[in-house]
This record gives sequence, structure tokens and C-alpha cells, in this order.
Amino acid sequence: MERTGDKYPGLFGGTLAAWLGQPLVLGAAWLVLWRLSALMEYAPHASIWFPPAGLSFAAFLVLGFRPLPVLLACGIVVTFWSNALYGVSQPWTQTLAAGTLFSLAHVGAYWAGAAALRRLFVRGSGERLPTLIIAFLMLATLSALAASLLGTRALAVAGTLEAGSINETWIPWWIGDMAGAIVLGPLFAGLLVRGNSAAGDRLRELGLLRTDSPASFWLGKVALVIVLLALLMLVTAQFGRSELLAFAVFFLILPQMWITYTESALRVAASVAAFSVAAAVLVDVLGLMDQAMAYQFAVIVIAASSYFGLSVPVLIDQNRRLRNLVDADPLTGVDSRRHFFQRAQFELGRARRRDLPVSLVLFDIDHFKRINDEYGHTAGDRALVAVARTVRASLRGEDLIGRFGGDEFMVLLVGSGMNLALETAERLRRDLHGIEVGDRATLSGSFSAVEIGADERLSDAFERADARLLAAKRAGRDRLVGRDAHEA
Repeated sequence: MERTGDKYPGLFGGTLAAWLGQPLVLGAAWLVLWRLSALMEYAPHASIWFPPAGLSFAAFLVLGFRPLPVLLACGIVVTFWSNALYGVSQPWTQTLAAGTLFSLAHVGAYWAGAAALRRLFVRGSGERLPTLIIAFLMLATLSALAASLLGTRALAVAGTLEAGSINETWIPWWIGDMAGAIVLGPLFAGLLVRGNSAAGDRLRELGLLRTDSPASFWLGKVALVIVLLALLMLVTAQFGRSELLAFAVFFLILPQMWITYTESALRVAASVAAFSVAAAVLVDVLGLMDQAMAYQFAVIVIAASSYFGLSVPVLIDQNRRLRNLVDADPLTGVDSRRHFFQRAQFELGRARRRDLPVSLVLFDIDHFKRINDEYGHTAGDRALVAVARTVRASLRGEDLIGRFGGDEFMVLLVGSGMNLALETAERLRRDLHGIEVGDRATLSGSFSAVEIGADERLSDAFERADARLLAAKRAGRDRLVGRDAHEA
């Protein structure tokens, strides 16, 4: 995913996402989500699906202390709102006290968890992504537990909740908050990050900003997940087979993991959120409230699996880059010495099975130290890059080129006998004359060539080629030696 300024193109626009970080918009969104939680309301003050918990956790994670005043105010507002909806008659001072205590419990729990995760997030790297995901799941779960325990007791102290109802209220409260924080928190965090370039850069360092597929393809995959969920819940509602859920989770995870492995982190979070919303709506519409906890746990399990799945493409990409660092010479891009010999050994074995000749060419740049001394090491590096580019352009696709070290290169010519190897080496020697360094007219190189014997080891052939290369240097450089002195 390419970044342009502070805008991240894709499903959600950067400007729209930035608005979510504004206090009034954040507060309005929190209140809307609180009202939406009524879809799975278990009791007047507890819902088995509580999206505001996800927004609170995400806001503190991305924005730090800034959301504190608006979220405190939201907690007080919804306490008055809830009492009005349920016709609770109590003095406004008591409602204010209840709202304040509830706000402090909710905000304190999620600020503490988010602050701890924020410290890990700042220090994290792609290699630590699985650890960060585990930390997120643990801290989100503990924050939800603290919010439920403190929240129920705060309302009991304020007289809004009967003391005897605490034990039957805090568990669904915890589940609802946990579902909101774990399932919806990453989506809200992703939206807030898209309005924050510094946080976006951290996600890029973690490897979480990947190129998306076309939006229509992604939406099709999301629709598949939701259709499977709807079919499951319809069967459950029609036939009362609640035990199907335990078996169906596997089939729901499969398409979700397909999304995880092919889409960016934000789209993965959005698909998990869509799955969660669909489950909440269907529970309400189909009257499955007695199974609501089981569905919420299923959603949480699928969400957790998806987040762990995000680390797989990141680790694969990191392994690929590490492999490239080992296999390729970092300056010229040709094979490293180790990788060249690995590939050469494989190609030699394959050529022998097909009864094809194989030849080895060695060369180095004449007076390379003088280039570094006269023009600087940067000029020397440019010369090496130009040599590698020129030689590679002159070889066939099946030929191999590697850098042995310093200014020395190796070429394996598969299917080439000695005569063709000499022709190729001579052509390469002349090609070097067209490369300029500083005010030096051209480069030159010393070359050697050997045909690898039918029973000869690659290392022995290399030693023969190296001896001929040394002979070319002693003979005056800028020449090709294709036979040993005793063969002359």
C-alpha cells in the first residue's frame, strides 16, 4: 500500500479517518456505538456485545491521553440516557455520581491496558508481531475484565445496580466488552491510524501495510463469511441445534483466514468487524439471545485466529528478504559466493545427467584498488555495479553470475564447452572496455576459462580457473587465459 502524504488510499480515506480523532466526532461515534450495543443487551446495564469498548481501547492506544475528557463525558451521558430509557427514577445527583464512577471505571481500565500495549507497540518490530498480537489479546481481555468488575461495583455503589445483581451482571458485561475490544478494537485503531502519519509509519515497520486486492473481490469474500454465518444461525434457530456452532466455527474460520492471508490489516479488521456486527444483528432478529454468549465466543476465537494469521505473511516476507540478503550480493545484486556455488552445484549435476558440457569463467577488474584510491570508494562501487549489469546483460538466461569477493566475479556457462566459453569470456572482456569511471577512459579485466571435467569437482575446477586468472594478471592483465602454462 503506497502512502501519499498523510493519506492512505484504500477502503477508508485518510481524511475521513482523521475526523474520527476529533473530540466531538469521537464522542458522537462512541454514543452511536453504545446505542448499537442494545442489539445484544443482556440487562439494563450490560450487553454481550459492547462496541464502545473497542473504540475506547483503540482511542487510547493511538491517541494517548487526548480522548480522556470526551470519553469521561460519554460515560456520564449514557448513564443519564440509560436511566431515561428504562424509566429509572433517582435524583440527578445520584445519576451523576453513578455516571462519574462508571466513566472512571471504563476509562481507567481501557487507558491502563492501552498504555501498556502502546509501549510495546512503539518498541515492536515485524519479528515481534506475534508477541504484540498476544499482548493485545491479553491486555484487551484484562481491560475488559477490569471494566466489568469495576463498572458493576461502581453502579452498585451509586445505587443504580442492586448489589445482588453484580455476580449475574459482570460476566455478560465482561464478554460484551471483550468482544468489543478484541473484535472491533483493531478496526477502530486502524481508522485512527490512517489519520496519523507517525502511527502509520509504525504499522509499515511492522509489515502490516500490504497491497490490497480490488475492493469488489474483498467484499465478495466478506459476503461469503457472512452468508455462511447466516446459514448456520438460521439452521440453529429453525431446528434448535445449538451444538452445530462448535463444528461450524472451523468452516467460518476458513474464508476469514483467506481474507487474512490476502488483504491488508485494516481490511482484515474490517471483515472481522462485519462478521461481528452480522452476528449481533442475527442474534437479535432470530431471537437467539440464549445462545448469544456462544456466538460471541466464536466471533472472538475467529478474530484472534485472524490476527495471528496476519503475522504469517509478514514473517514470510521477512524471511524472503533475509534470504535475498544471504543469496544476493547486496551491492551488485548478483549471486553471493555461497549461493552461486549452491546453484552451480545443482546445475552441474543436472547438466551431467543430460550429458551437457559446463564451463566456468572467472574475472576481476584490473587495478581496482587504484580506482578506489583515485576516485573514491563510491566510484569503485559504481564500477562494480556497472560491471555486473553489463555482464548479466551479455549472458543467457540459464547462465549464472556471482561475486566471489572484492572485484572478482564468477560465471557458470551451462551447456557451453571450452570453445564457447572462450568466445563468451572474450566478449565479456571487450564489453568492460565500454564502462567508464570518473575521467578514466575505460575499465579492463583479466579473464580465465575452464571446462569442468566429467568427474571433476566444482571446487577443483574453480582452483584451475583461479590459477589461470592469476596467469592472466601476471601476463599483463586485460587478457583471457584459457589453458594452463604446461598446455601452451
